[in-house]
Amino acid sequence: MAKLWLRFQRYFRRKPVRFFTFLVLYLTAGSLVFLHSGFVGQPAVSQGQASPAVGVPAEGAELPFLGDLHLGRGFRDTGDASSIARRYGPWFKGKDGSERAKLGDYGGAWSRALKGRIVREKEEERDGSAVFRGCFRRPDNLSLALPVTAAMPNMSVDKCVDLCTEKEYPLAALAGTACHCGFPTTRFPLHEREDEQLCAQKCSAEEFESCGTPHYFIVYQTQVQDNRCMDRRFLPAKSKQLIALASFPGAGNTWARHLIELATGFYTGSYYFDGSLYNKGFKGERDHWRSGRTICIKTHESGQKEIEAFDAAILLIRNPYKALMAEFNRKYGGHVGFAAHAHWKGKEWPEFVRNYAPWWATHTLDWLRFGKKVLVVHFEDLKQDLFVQLGRMVSLLGVAVREDRLLCVESQKDGNFKRSGLRKLEYDPYTADMQKVISAYIKVVDAALKGRNLTGVPDDYYPR
Repeated sequence: MAKLWLRFQRYFRRKPVRFFTFLVLYLTAGSLVFLHSGFVGQPAVSQGQASPAVGVPAEGAELPFLGDLHLGRGFRDTGDASSIARRYGPWFKGKDGSERAKLGDYGGAWSRALKGRIVREKEEERDGSAVFRGCFRRPDNLSLALPVTAAMPNMSVDKCVDLCTEKEYPLAALAGTACHCGFPTTRFPLHEREDEQLCAQKCSAEEFESCGTPHYFIVYQTQVQDNRCMDRRFLPAKSKQLIALASFPGAGNTWARHLIELATGFYTGSYYFDGSLYNKGFKGERDHWRSGRTICIKTHESGQKEIEAFDAAILLIRNPYKALMAEFNRKYGGHVGFAAHAHWKGKEWPEFVRNYAPWWATHTLDWLRFGKKVLVVHFEDLKQDLFVQLGRMVSLLGVAVREDRLLCVESQKDGNFKRSGLRKLEYDPYTADMQKVISAYIKVVDAALKGRNLTGVPDDYYPR
């Protein structure tokens, strides 16, 4: 036996090609046997039984998947009952005002269909959907406010939204059996929302949707881009003033730049250079901050020398608890990413708070002290009342405020730098000691603002 094995070894030493050929054939044969065993014993799918989709709960789970059942276009639901009610309109509420959309309230096919739709919307994020804007009173001059009108005896949200999308209008207004399309304008600004019960007339073609009335319109925003505020360019002549858009990191500076560029039509600049922002469309990012070709300059600086280099400034202030978390996410996850769980639980987060929390306070205090002409804007106020606050900012920049352009900005306000919120922390990362320190800084900033006859910090800056 030993002699036979020795001859076998000598044979392949002299013929290495044959050895490797033998090895390849052996591995191939083994792979075929393995693949064959994977198919043997697998149950066949009968004609009336569908195989479960990947990632979809199995039969009997909380949210069964119902294939291609179509339930219409609508508001991007988060899965809770209030969002579902907003999608289907006020008719979906019970007589006592409670939500009728709670899962399980309707049995049979409807309940299963609703659950299945929620599963798909969470997976697909409703990227092709219209956004529910609310219930609004009929405008005085309908033909000028909403120039396209079509009678729809069999009205549904889908049909009206599809019509306005085809006509390339960003607004679809449902008025009973009439569909109107147009833009948000001063004639129809969508600023004064009415009680949704005034629009509570169900659609003739869709039992679980509200289609408004001839006097109160249900309004959706289509996926058509409002191009009235999308044009941007550099200033035609060099600016004689340098205006800063100053903020603590994480306070929404990039978002504010997006709003300013849409509202004015001019690029914003930066004290720094960020290639990712340039690639996202902030073309002023490459210009030197003193070039004079941009409408304002982003900066996080807070030293006296740096501040006095600017002739005026918009000072954007945000809740420090939110700003610190946003900057921590940006530092470890990028502009629209998130820090990993290990960073929050490791030494990085406590060290970050210890170093950055004092800077949040000194940044505001320095700009209030050394700034020549400072317009204070609270991030929270800008989110709550964008039209008014952005108008203030544009006025300081020396550009004539065009209301129609500001209304256009409202419908394009998110831009490309909004975190999805799908990975929000499930716990409060701030310890009691951190809250105590940050609260002290908040009080100092609040006193400094009020000492200059300015509005103090919003109440929600303080922890509950």
